[in-house]
Amino acid sequence: MIGKVVKPIGIVLAGILCFYLDGFAAEKDAKKTSEPAKKDAKAASKKDDTSVPKKEEATPAKQEDDSKKVVATVNGENISQKEVNQMLNRFGNQVPKEQLPAITKQIIDGLITQKLITQFIRDSKIEVSQAEIEKELNKVREDIKSNPGLEGKTFEQVLETHGSSIDNLKSEIVISLSLEKHLGKDIDDKKIKAYFDENKAAYDGSERRASHVLVDTREMKTDAELAQALEKIKKIKAEVDSGKDFAEVAKQHSDCPSKDKGGDLSFFKRKGQMVEPFAAAAFALKVGQVSDPVKTPFGYHIIKVTEIKKGNDVKFDDVKQNIKQNMMEEKAQVLIRQLLEKAKIDVKV
Repeated sequence: MIGKVVKPIGIVLAGILCFYLDGFAAEKDAKKTSEPAKKDAKAASKKDDTSVPKKEEATPAKQEDDSKKVVATVNGENISQKEVNQMLNRFGNQVPKEQLPAITKQIIDGLITQKLITQFIRDSKIEVSQAEIEKELNKVREDIKSNPGLEGKTFEQVLETHGSSIDNLKSEIVISLSLEKHLGKDIDDKKIKAYFDENKAAYDGSERRASHVLVDTREMKTDAELAQALEKIKKIKAEVDSGKDFAEVAKQHSDCPSKDKGGDLSFFKRKGQMVEPFAAAAFALKVGQVSDPVKTPFGYHIIKVTEIKKGNDVKFDDVKQNIKQNMMEEKAQVLIRQLLEKAKIDVKV
C-alpha cells in the first residue's frame, strides 16, 4: 500500500493489531528512504534485526508447486501460498525469523478478510468506474513525483520495491472505493458533527503508551475453549496484581509478538490505530494502572498504560474528514464481524 492515498479500510479494519504494531516495523524502516511522504505504517518500534529465515533452495518446479498451494478457502474460494508470499515480500529482508510464523498467520487472517470484503462487494454489485480508479492512481503518481527520495524511479519501480504491482494497487483501490461508497452513503454532516461532540477527546492529539498481554482466541471454536482463555488471562492478571513485573509477565505469557519488548506497543491515538475495545480501555486508564481483561477480535488482553501525552483544543473543521473515516471504519468492523460469522472458512496451514 502506498501511503494514505489509497485508504486501506479492508486491511486496517481486519483488526491486525499485533501485525500492525510489530510486523510493519520493517515497512516503516523501508518507507524512510523509498516511500512517498504520506505514511501509512503505524509501527510501534524499529527493529534492526537482520536475522531473516534462509530460504530453502528449490527448483523452479518446486517453487511453482509451492506457490499454487492452497492455504485457506473462504466460501469455496481459494487463497494461495503465492498471495501470502507476495505480502511477505513487502517486508523485504527485515522479518525476524522468530516472528515469521506469527506474521504469516496474521497475513492469512488479513487475506481472509480481504477475500470476504471482495465477495461482499461483488455480491452487493457495488461498482467503481475506471475514471475513479485512474483518479486515485494519479494521486499516487503525483506523490511519487513530489518525493525527492524517489527521483528517477518509475511508478512501476516504486510499486515493485513495495512488493506490489499496478494490478495489485488497482485491486486495493477498487476495494477501498467500494467500501467507502457502501459505508459512507448515510454519513452526513449532521451525523459527523454529533459524533465529534461525543468524542472530542479522540481528536485532540492525545496519546497513550501502553503494554499488553494477549491470550489469542482466534483459532478457538467452542465456548469451553473461550472460557479457558478467559480464565487464563484472569490468572495472568492476578500475577500482575500480586506484584510481578508486567513486562516479565508479558514475555512469559503473551501470544503477541510484542512480548519480546515486554508487551510494549509504544504510543497510539484514541482512534485509527487500535481496535475500538482496546483503545477505549487504554484511554480509560491512568499511568501505571492495569485493566481488567478486555475482549477484542484477537482474544483477551490486559493493558497497562505507561505514559500519557496530553492533547490540545481542536476545531471541528480541522478533523471532519478524519471523523468520517473513523465512522466508516467502525461500520466496517461491524460488517467484517458479520461476514466472518456467516462465512465458511477453512484454514489449511
